[in-house]
Amino acid sequence: MRRITYSVAMLVVALGCRVHPIQIESAPVTIEVSCGTPTWDDFIRAVIHVESRGNDSVVGDGGRAIGCLQIHPICVREVNRILRKNDIPKVYTKQDRYSRAKSIEMFEIMAEQVVYCEELSFEEFCEIVARKWNGGPKGHHKKATIKYWEKVREAMTASKK
Repeated sequence: MRRITYSVAMLVVALGCRVHPIQIESAPVTIEVSCGTPTWDDFIRAVIHVESRGNDSVVGDGGRAIGCLQIHPICVREVNRILRKNDIPKVYTKQDRYSRAKSIEMFEIMAEQVVYCEELSFEEFCEIVARKWNGGPKGHHKKATIKYWEKVREAMTASKK
């Protein structure tokens, strides 16, 4: 067993509960998980690996995608819109895409917008999040995002071998 620390919002997602409004400043919660089971952190590391091979300063997509998670300016605007809508006094800048920690925060805010159905497994939830990350709000319905998810899943499961 190993100990994993989650934000309250990510713990809600990982345990299969319905997602409530995001809580950026919530206290972390530590739980124990089996080492062979992929975790939310494994998923994030896999997406980072697929997007940038872990390079925090990589620039892609003609200069529009920046950082370890290859975040576009429109994503930063959407994250800020979500924060305003939830009365959270935090604002991200395009420069924040170079920060791994802030990029992960933005990724998690976007992931928290995915409605979690209790019938979904953790892997199925990760698939929806990954495909939306790659293909936009309707990305989980696009054939073009299937190969992206396969790369993420492979990277996520490879980290558990």
